[in-house]
Amino acid sequence: MTMWQTLVAGGILAGTVLVHASNPLATEDQHHIDELSKSFLGRGNLDALKQKAREQYVKSLKKYNVELTGSVNKDLDAAMDELVFSSIQKAANGDPANPKVYWTDTAKRTHDWFGISVPGGRYSYDNPDCIYRTIPISSKYKYKISGRRFGNGTADQSFSLIKNRNSQNTISALYKDDMKVNSDGSYEITISTDKSGGQNHIKSDWTAKQLFIRNNLGDWSKETPDELKVEIIDKPKHAPKRTDSDILKDAQEDLKESTFFYGFGALDLKTLTQKLNHLASPHQSSWLGTLTSQAQSFGYFHVKPDEAFVITLTSGKSSYWVMPVTTMGLLTKDPEHNIVSFNNFQSAQNKNGSYTFVLSSQDPGIYNWIDTTNLERGTLMIRWQGLPAGDGTAKDIHVHSQLVKYENLHNVLPDDVPKIDQGGRSEQIEKRRQEYKRIHFQN
Repeated sequence: MTMWQTLVAGGILAGTVLVHASNPLATEDQHHIDELSKSFLGRGNLDALKQKAREQYVKSLKKYNVELTGSVNKDLDAAMDELVFSSIQKAANGDPANPKVYWTDTAKRTHDWFGISVPGGRYSYDNPDCIYRTIPISSKYKYKISGRRFGNGTADQSFSLIKNRNSQNTISALYKDDMKVNSDGSYEITISTDKSGGQNHIKSDWTAKQLFIRNNLGDWSKETPDELKVEIIDKPKHAPKRTDSDILKDAQEDLKESTFFYGFGALDLKTLTQKLNHLASPHQSSWLGTLTSQAQSFGYFHVKPDEAFVITLTSGKSSYWVMPVTTMGLLTKDPEHNIVSFNNFQSAQNKNGSYTFVLSSQDPGIYNWIDTTNLERGTLMIRWQGLPAGDGTAKDIHVHSQLVKYENLHNVLPDDVPKIDQGGRSEQIEKRRQEYKRIHFQN
Protein backbone atom coordinates (compact mmCIF):
# COMPACT_ATOMS: atom_id res chain seq x y z
CA MET A 1 0.00 0.00 0.00
CA THR A 2 1.39 3.43 -0.99
CA MET A 3 1.67 6.35 1.43
CA TRP A 4 -1.34 7.98 -0.19
CA GLN A 5 -3.43 4.82 -0.04
CA THR A 6 -2.55 4.41 3.64
CA LEU A 7 -3.51 7.98 4.46
CA VAL A 8 -6.73 7.81 2.50
CA ALA A 9 -7.66 4.50 4.09
CA GLY A 10 -7.21 6.23 7.44
CA GLY A 11 -9.78 8.83 6.54
CA ILE A 12 -7.41 11.71 6.02
CA LEU A 13 -10.03 14.02 4.57
CA ALA A 14 -13.53 13.43 5.83
CA GLY A 15 -16.18 14.10 3.24
CA THR A 16 -13.94 13.67 0.21
CA VAL A 17 -14.84 10.75 -2.02
CA LEU A 18 -11.91 9.42 -4.02
CA VAL A 19 -12.68 7.13 -6.91
CA HIS A 20 -9.02 6.06 -7.15
CA ALA A 21 -7.86 5.92 -3.54
CA SER A 22 -4.21 6.63 -4.35
CA ASN A 23 -4.89 9.72 -6.46
CA PRO A 24 -6.01 13.00 -4.82
CA LEU A 25 -7.14 14.26 -8.23
CA ALA A 26 -9.48 11.35 -8.95
CA THR A 27 -12.62 12.48 -7.14
CA GLU A 28 -16.26 11.88 -7.98
CA ASP A 29 -16.67 15.61 -8.67
CA GLN A 30 -13.80 15.43 -11.16
CA HIS A 31 -15.41 12.47 -12.88
CA HIS A 32 -18.80 14.19 -13.06
CA ILE A 33 -17.48 17.48 -14.46
CA ASP A 34 -15.24 15.68 -16.96
CA GLU A 35 -18.28 13.81 -18.27
CA LEU A 36 -20.37 16.97 -18.28
CA SER A 37 -17.69 18.89 -20.17
CA LYS A 38 -17.37 16.20 -22.83
CA SER A 39 -21.13 16.34 -23.44
CA PHE A 40 -20.85 19.94 -24.70
CA LEU A 41 -18.29 19.27 -27.42
CA GLY A 42 -19.67 20.31 -30.80
CA ARG A 43 -22.73 22.02 -29.36
CA GLY A 44 -23.95 25.53 -30.07
CA ASN A 45 -21.61 27.68 -32.13
CA LEU A 46 -18.42 26.48 -30.46
CA ASP A 47 -16.97 25.22 -33.75
CA ALA A 48 -17.55 28.61 -35.39
CA LEU A 49 -15.96 30.37 -32.42
CA LYS A 50 -13.01 27.97 -32.63
CA GLN A 51 -12.41 29.09 -36.21
CA LYS A 52 -12.49 32.74 -35.12
CA ALA A 53 -9.99 31.94 -32.39
CA ARG A 54 -7.69 30.32 -34.93
CA GLU A 55 -7.97 33.38 -37.15
CA GLN A 56 -6.79 35.58 -34.27
CA TYR A 57 -3.77 33.37 -33.59
CA VAL A 58 -2.92 33.36 -37.31
CA LYS A 59 -3.33 37.15 -37.46
CA SER A 60 -0.84 37.55 -34.61
CA LEU A 61 1.67 35.19 -36.24
CA LYS A 62 1.42 36.86 -39.65
CA LYS A 63 1.87 40.29 -38.06
CA TYR A 64 5.37 39.23 -37.02
CA ASN A 65 6.12 37.30 -40.21
CA VAL A 66 6.04 33.86 -38.60
CA GLU A 67 5.86 31.33 -41.43
CA LEU A 68 2.75 29.15 -41.23
CA THR A 69 4.41 25.86 -42.08
CA GLY A 70 2.62 22.54 -42.04
CA SER A 71 3.87 21.80 -38.53
CA VAL A 72 2.86 25.25 -37.24
CA ASN A 73 -0.64 24.80 -38.67
CA LYS A 74 -0.90 21.35 -37.13
CA ASP A 75 0.15 22.75 -33.76
CA LEU A 76 -2.44 25.53 -34.08
CA ASP A 77 -5.19 23.01 -34.86
CA ALA A 78 -4.31 21.03 -31.74
CA ALA A 79 -4.18 24.21 -29.64
CA MET A 80 -7.62 25.32 -30.84
CA ASP A 81 -9.17 21.98 -29.92
CA GLU A 82 -7.78 22.28 -26.42
CA LEU A 83 -8.76 25.96 -26.15
CA VAL A 84 -12.39 25.07 -26.85
CA PHE A 85 -12.43 22.29 -24.28
CA SER A 86 -10.80 24.56 -21.69
CA SER A 87 -13.64 27.06 -22.10
CA ILE A 88 -16.18 24.28 -21.67
CA GLN A 89 -14.41 23.07 -18.53
CA LYS A 90 -14.39 26.55 -17.01
CA ALA A 91 -18.09 26.89 -17.71
CA ALA A 92 -18.96 23.41 -16.44
CA ASN A 93 -17.48 24.29 -13.05
CA GLY A 94 -18.79 27.83 -13.08
CA ASP A 95 -21.54 27.78 -10.45
CA PRO A 96 -20.43 29.65 -7.29
CA ALA A 97 -23.57 28.47 -5.48
CA ASN A 98 -22.58 24.84 -6.09
CA PRO A 99 -18.77 24.94 -6.10
CA LYS A 100 -16.52 21.99 -6.87
CA VAL A 101 -12.77 21.51 -6.93
CA TYR A 102 -11.89 20.76 -10.55
CA TRP A 103 -8.55 19.91 -12.18
CA THR A 104 -8.11 21.80 -15.46
CA ASP A 105 -5.49 23.06 -17.91
CA THR A 106 -3.99 19.62 -18.39
CA ALA A 107 -3.10 17.39 -21.34
CA LYS A 108 -5.41 14.64 -22.57
CA ARG A 109 -6.01 11.71 -20.27
CA THR A 110 -6.21 8.40 -22.11
CA HIS A 111 -5.25 6.29 -19.10
CA ASP A 112 -7.60 4.38 -16.83
CA TRP A 113 -9.39 7.57 -15.85
CA PHE A 114 -12.80 6.42 -14.62
CA GLY A 115 -12.97 4.32 -17.77
CA ILE A 116 -13.16 7.41 -19.98
CA SER A 117 -10.79 9.37 -22.20
CA VAL A 118 -10.71 13.11 -21.47
CA PRO A 119 -9.50 15.60 -24.11
CA GLY A 120 -6.77 18.09 -23.32
CA GLY A 121 -7.92 21.46 -22.06
CA ARG A 122 -4.70 23.48 -21.97
CA TYR A 123 -4.18 27.08 -22.98
CA SER A 124 -1.64 29.90 -22.89
CA TYR A 125 1.61 28.36 -21.68
CA ASP A 126 0.69 25.24 -19.76
CA ASN A 127 3.21 23.90 -17.27
CA PRO A 128 3.68 20.10 -16.99
CA ASP A 129 4.86 20.60 -13.38
CA CYS A 130 1.66 22.27 -12.31
CA ILE A 131 -1.63 20.81 -11.15
CA TYR A 132 -4.14 23.59 -11.76
CA ARG A 133 -7.47 23.40 -9.96
CA THR A 134 -10.36 25.85 -9.87
CA ILE A 135 -13.27 26.72 -7.59
CA PRO A 136 -16.03 29.16 -8.69
CA ILE A 137 -16.48 31.99 -6.18
CA SER A 138 -19.07 34.71 -5.48
CA SER A 139 -18.93 37.45 -2.86
CA LYS A 140 -22.49 36.43 -1.90
CA TYR A 141 -21.21 33.34 -0.10
CA LYS A 142 -18.68 32.27 2.50
CA TYR A 143 -16.51 29.31 1.52
CA LYS A 144 -14.44 26.82 3.46
CA ILE A 145 -11.74 24.81 1.73
CA SER A 146 -10.45 21.74 3.53
CA GLY A 147 -7.12 20.38 2.39
CA ARG A 148 -4.33 18.04 3.26
CA ARG A 149 -0.69 18.41 2.36
CA PHE A 150 1.52 15.33 1.87
CA GLY A 151 4.89 15.56 3.58
CA ASN A 152 6.46 18.96 2.99
CA GLY A 153 4.07 19.65 0.15
CA THR A 154 4.89 20.65 -3.41
CA ALA A 155 7.72 22.93 -4.50
CA ASP A 156 5.35 25.87 -4.72
CA GLN A 157 1.68 26.35 -3.95
CA SER A 158 -0.74 29.25 -4.25
CA PHE A 159 -4.43 30.05 -3.94
CA SER A 160 -5.22 33.10 -6.09
CA LEU A 161 -8.62 34.80 -5.95
CA ILE A 162 -9.16 36.31 -9.39
CA LYS A 163 -11.57 38.67 -11.14
CA ASN A 164 -11.45 37.02 -14.55
CA ARG A 165 -10.90 33.38 -15.49
CA ASN A 166 -8.67 34.36 -18.40
CA SER A 167 -6.89 37.62 -17.59
CA GLN A 168 -6.96 36.66 -13.88
CA ASN A 169 -6.31 40.08 -12.25
CA THR A 170 -5.57 38.83 -8.75
CA ILE A 171 -7.65 40.27 -5.90
CA SER A 172 -5.81 38.50 -3.10
CA ALA A 173 -3.78 35.35 -2.66
CA LEU A 174 -2.48 32.87 -0.11
CA TYR A 175 0.92 31.27 -0.59
CA LYS A 176 2.45 28.06 0.72
CA ASP A 177 4.88 29.67 3.15
CA ASP A 178 2.16 31.90 4.64
CA MET A 179 -0.28 29.09 5.39
CA LYS A 180 -1.05 27.57 8.77
CA VAL A 181 -0.90 23.80 8.39
CA ASN A 182 -1.54 21.28 11.17
CA SER A 183 1.02 18.62 12.10
CA ASP A 184 -0.97 15.96 10.22
CA GLY A 185 -0.92 18.07 7.04
CA SER A 186 -4.54 19.20 7.26
CA TYR A 187 -5.60 22.82 6.88
CA GLU A 188 -8.65 25.00 6.30
CA ILE A 189 -8.93 28.12 4.17
CA THR A 190 -11.84 30.56 4.33
CA ILE A 191 -12.97 32.95 1.62
CA SER A 192 -15.44 35.77 2.25
CA THR A 193 -15.77 39.54 2.23
CA ASP A 194 -14.89 39.58 5.94
CA LYS A 195 -11.84 41.73 6.61
CA SER A 196 -10.29 39.17 8.92
CA GLY A 197 -10.67 35.46 9.43
CA GLY A 198 -7.36 34.07 10.57
CA GLN A 199 -4.04 33.28 8.94
CA ASN A 200 -5.62 31.18 6.17
CA HIS A 201 -8.29 33.73 5.23
CA ILE A 202 -8.60 35.10 1.69
CA LYS A 203 -10.58 38.34 1.50
CA SER A 204 -13.07 38.47 -1.34
CA ASP A 205 -14.96 41.34 -2.96
CA TRP A 206 -17.79 41.80 -5.45
CA THR A 207 -15.47 41.25 -8.44
CA ALA A 208 -14.36 37.74 -7.39
CA LYS A 209 -15.08 34.99 -9.92
CA GLN A 210 -12.75 32.08 -9.23
CA LEU A 211 -10.15 30.64 -6.90
CA PHE A 212 -7.25 29.50 -9.07
CA ILE A 213 -5.09 26.92 -7.28
CA ARG A 214 -1.57 25.95 -8.30
CA ASN A 215 0.39 22.96 -6.98
CA ASN A 216 3.81 23.14 -8.65
CA LEU A 217 5.62 19.81 -8.35
CA GLY A 218 9.39 20.13 -8.55
CA ASP A 219 10.50 16.59 -7.69
CA TRP A 220 8.16 14.38 -9.70
CA SER A 221 9.38 11.26 -7.92
CA LYS A 222 8.22 12.40 -4.47
CA GLU A 223 5.80 15.32 -4.49
CA THR A 224 2.02 14.95 -4.63
CA PRO A 225 -0.74 17.54 -5.08
CA ASP A 226 -2.83 18.33 -2.02
CA GLU A 227 -6.23 16.83 -1.42
CA LEU A 228 -8.91 19.51 -1.55
CA LYS A 229 -12.64 19.92 -1.04
CA VAL A 230 -14.87 22.98 -0.80
CA GLU A 231 -18.17 23.81 0.86
CA ILE A 232 -20.33 26.88 1.32
CA ILE A 233 -20.94 28.00 4.87
CA ASP A 234 -24.64 28.82 5.46
CA LYS A 235 -25.63 28.12 1.88
CA PRO A 236 -28.94 29.79 0.86
CA LYS A 237 -31.82 27.36 0.50
CA HIS A 238 -32.95 28.68 -2.86
CA ALA A 239 -29.74 29.14 -4.78
CA PRO A 240 -30.46 29.20 -8.54
CA LYS A 241 -29.54 26.05 -10.45
CA ARG A 242 -27.67 26.41 -13.72
CA THR A 243 -29.07 24.79 -16.85
CA ASP A 244 -27.24 23.31 -19.83
CA SER A 245 -28.12 26.50 -21.72
CA ASP A 246 -26.40 28.55 -19.03
CA ILE A 247 -23.26 26.42 -19.25
CA LEU A 248 -23.16 26.55 -23.06
CA LYS A 249 -23.61 30.32 -23.09
CA ASP A 250 -20.86 30.67 -20.48
CA ALA A 251 -18.52 28.46 -22.53
CA GLN A 252 -19.15 30.50 -25.66
CA GLU A 253 -18.45 33.78 -23.88
CA ASP A 254 -15.31 32.33 -22.31
CA LEU A 255 -14.03 31.20 -25.70
CA LYS A 256 -14.51 34.72 -27.07
CA GLU A 257 -12.53 36.10 -24.13
CA SER A 258 -9.84 33.45 -24.51
CA THR A 259 -9.43 34.39 -28.16
CA PHE A 260 -8.53 37.94 -27.16
CA PHE A 261 -6.48 37.31 -24.03
CA TYR A 262 -4.45 34.43 -25.46
CA GLY A 263 -4.51 34.91 -29.24
CA PHE A 264 -3.66 38.60 -28.88
CA GLY A 265 -2.57 39.27 -25.28
CA ALA A 266 -0.30 36.29 -24.62
CA LEU A 267 0.82 35.46 -28.17
CA ASP A 268 1.11 38.93 -29.71
CA LEU A 269 1.56 41.44 -26.89
CA LYS A 270 3.62 39.33 -24.48
CA THR A 271 5.55 37.02 -26.81
CA LEU A 272 5.91 38.09 -30.44
CA THR A 273 6.82 41.66 -29.52
CA GLN A 274 10.12 40.21 -28.30
CA LYS A 275 13.07 39.84 -30.62
CA LEU A 276 13.23 36.44 -32.36
CA ASN A 277 15.55 33.98 -30.59
CA HIS A 278 15.90 36.27 -27.59
CA LEU A 279 14.48 36.01 -24.08
CA ALA A 280 13.40 39.22 -22.40
CA SER A 281 14.49 40.21 -18.89
CA PRO A 282 12.18 38.71 -16.23
CA HIS A 283 9.38 40.89 -14.86
CA GLN A 284 6.44 40.52 -12.49
CA SER A 285 2.76 41.08 -13.32
CA SER A 286 -0.72 40.33 -11.97
CA TRP A 287 -2.61 39.90 -15.25
CA LEU A 288 -2.76 37.68 -18.33
CA GLY A 289 -2.70 34.54 -16.24
CA THR A 290 0.45 35.28 -14.28
CA LEU A 291 1.08 34.72 -10.58
CA THR A 292 1.82 37.80 -8.46
CA SER A 293 4.72 36.03 -6.68
CA GLN A 294 6.20 35.08 -10.04
CA ALA A 295 8.58 36.68 -12.52
CA GLN A 296 8.49 35.58 -16.14
CA SER A 297 10.44 35.91 -19.36
CA PHE A 298 8.76 35.50 -22.75
CA GLY A 299 10.25 34.72 -26.14
CA TYR A 300 9.91 32.77 -29.39
CA PHE A 301 12.40 30.87 -31.49
CA HIS A 302 13.14 29.46 -34.92
CA VAL A 303 15.84 26.79 -34.70
CA LYS A 304 16.87 25.14 -37.97
CA PRO A 305 18.27 21.57 -38.06
CA ASP A 306 21.85 22.90 -38.23
CA GLU A 307 21.36 25.36 -35.36
CA ALA A 308 21.06 25.37 -31.57
CA PHE A 309 19.37 27.81 -29.22
CA VAL A 310 21.35 28.16 -26.00
CA ILE A 311 19.78 29.51 -22.81
CA THR A 312 21.58 30.16 -19.52
CA LEU A 313 19.66 31.33 -16.47
CA THR A 314 20.00 31.86 -12.74
CA SER A 315 17.51 31.21 -9.95
CA GLY A 316 17.83 34.55 -8.19
CA LYS A 317 15.77 34.52 -5.00
CA SER A 318 13.09 32.20 -6.39
CA SER A 319 12.33 28.92 -4.63
CA TYR A 320 11.09 27.26 -7.83
CA TRP A 321 11.43 27.93 -11.54
CA VAL A 322 10.43 26.11 -14.70
CA MET A 323 11.23 26.41 -18.39
CA PRO A 324 8.57 24.78 -20.59
CA VAL A 325 9.03 24.86 -24.37
CA THR A 326 5.78 25.39 -26.24
CA THR A 327 4.37 25.49 -29.77
CA MET A 328 3.23 28.61 -31.61
CA GLY A 329 -0.16 27.69 -30.18
CA LEU A 330 1.34 28.14 -26.67
CA LEU A 331 1.10 24.47 -25.60
CA THR A 332 3.74 21.93 -24.63
CA LYS A 333 3.93 19.10 -27.15
CA ASP A 334 3.01 15.68 -25.74
CA PRO A 335 4.51 16.32 -22.28
CA GLU A 336 3.96 12.72 -21.18
CA HIS A 337 6.31 11.22 -23.75
CA ASN A 338 8.80 14.02 -24.37
CA ILE A 339 11.09 16.17 -22.27
CA VAL A 340 9.46 19.52 -22.98
CA SER A 341 10.41 21.32 -19.77
CA PHE A 342 12.99 21.51 -17.00
CA ASN A 343 12.64 22.90 -13.49
CA ASN A 344 15.27 23.60 -10.83
CA PHE A 345 14.80 20.10 -9.36
CA GLN A 346 15.20 18.34 -12.72
CA SER A 347 18.06 20.36 -14.22
CA ALA A 348 21.80 19.83 -13.92
CA GLN A 349 23.63 22.88 -12.59
CA ASN A 350 26.84 24.53 -13.76
CA LYS A 351 29.57 24.96 -11.14
CA ASN A 352 28.86 28.69 -10.82
CA GLY A 353 25.22 27.99 -9.90
CA SER A 354 23.71 28.85 -13.28
CA TYR A 355 21.88 26.44 -15.61
CA THR A 356 22.53 26.02 -19.34
CA PHE A 357 20.02 24.50 -21.78
CA VAL A 358 20.25 23.62 -25.45
CA LEU A 359 17.26 23.50 -27.80
CA SER A 360 18.22 21.61 -30.96
CA SER A 361 17.22 18.73 -33.20
CA GLN A 362 20.62 17.07 -32.69
CA ASP A 363 21.50 15.66 -29.28
CA PRO A 364 24.43 17.77 -27.98
CA GLY A 365 25.25 15.29 -25.23
CA ILE A 366 24.48 17.70 -22.40
CA TYR A 367 22.02 16.89 -19.63
CA ASN A 368 19.71 19.88 -20.13
CA TRP A 369 18.64 19.22 -23.73
CA ILE A 370 15.23 19.77 -25.32
CA ASP A 371 14.72 18.06 -28.67
CA THR A 372 13.27 20.41 -31.33
CA THR A 373 13.00 17.78 -34.08
CA ASN A 374 9.23 18.28 -34.22
CA LEU A 375 9.27 21.88 -33.01
CA GLU A 376 11.43 24.06 -35.24
CA ARG A 377 9.33 27.11 -34.35
CA GLY A 378 8.05 27.61 -30.84
CA THR A 379 7.51 29.84 -27.84
CA LEU A 380 8.86 30.15 -24.30
CA MET A 381 7.59 31.45 -20.99
CA ILE A 382 10.08 30.84 -18.19
CA ARG A 383 8.67 31.33 -14.67
CA TRP A 384 10.44 31.99 -11.37
CA GLN A 385 8.15 31.60 -8.36
CA GLY A 386 8.26 32.14 -4.61
CA LEU A 387 9.16 35.81 -4.99
CA PRO A 388 7.67 38.61 -2.85
CA ALA A 389 5.07 40.42 -4.98
CA GLY A 390 6.57 43.38 -6.81
CA ASP A 391 9.55 43.95 -4.49
CA GLY A 392 12.13 44.17 -7.26
CA THR A 393 13.77 40.78 -6.69
CA ALA A 394 13.20 39.90 -10.35
CA LYS A 395 16.27 42.06 -11.02
CA ASP A 396 18.39 39.40 -9.29
CA ILE A 397 17.44 36.85 -11.96
CA HIS A 398 19.54 36.70 -15.11
CA VAL A 399 18.78 35.13 -18.50
CA HIS A 400 21.04 34.94 -21.52
CA SER A 401 20.06 33.42 -24.87
CA GLN A 402 21.74 33.04 -28.24
CA LEU A 403 21.27 31.18 -31.50
CA VAL A 404 24.38 29.47 -32.86
CA LYS A 405 25.32 27.04 -35.57
CA TYR A 406 25.32 23.54 -34.13
CA GLU A 407 28.90 23.00 -35.27
CA ASN A 408 29.94 25.99 -33.13
CA LEU A 409 27.99 24.93 -30.06
CA HIS A 410 31.09 23.85 -28.14
CA ASN A 411 32.44 27.41 -28.39
CA VAL A 412 29.59 28.89 -26.34
CA LEU A 413 28.89 26.16 -23.79
CA PRO A 414 30.53 26.41 -20.36
CA ASP A 415 33.47 24.02 -20.00
CA ASP A 416 31.79 22.41 -17.00
CA VAL A 417 28.31 22.07 -18.51
CA PRO A 418 26.87 18.73 -17.23
CA LYS A 419 27.03 16.03 -19.89
CA ILE A 420 25.23 12.75 -20.53
CA ASP A 421 25.81 9.72 -22.79
CA GLN A 422 23.21 7.89 -24.90
CA GLY A 423 22.50 5.33 -22.21
CA GLY A 424 21.96 8.08 -19.70
CA ARG A 425 19.68 9.90 -22.15
CA SER A 426 17.46 6.86 -22.58
CA GLU A 427 17.21 6.52 -18.80
CA GLN A 428 16.43 10.24 -18.46
CA ILE A 429 13.56 10.04 -20.95
CA GLU A 430 12.10 6.87 -19.44
CA LYS A 431 12.33 8.30 -15.92
CA ARG A 432 10.51 11.38 -17.13
CA ARG A 433 7.68 9.31 -18.62
CA GLN A 434 7.20 7.26 -15.49
CA GLU A 435 7.23 10.29 -13.21
CA TYR A 436 4.75 12.14 -15.42
CA LYS A 437 2.33 9.26 -14.95
CA ARG A 438 2.95 9.32 -11.23
CA ILE A 439 2.17 13.00 -10.63
CA HIS A 440 -0.90 13.00 -12.85
CA PHE A 441 -2.33 9.52 -12.46
CA GLN A 442 -0.49 8.06 -9.43
CA ASN A 443 0.46 5.08 -11.62
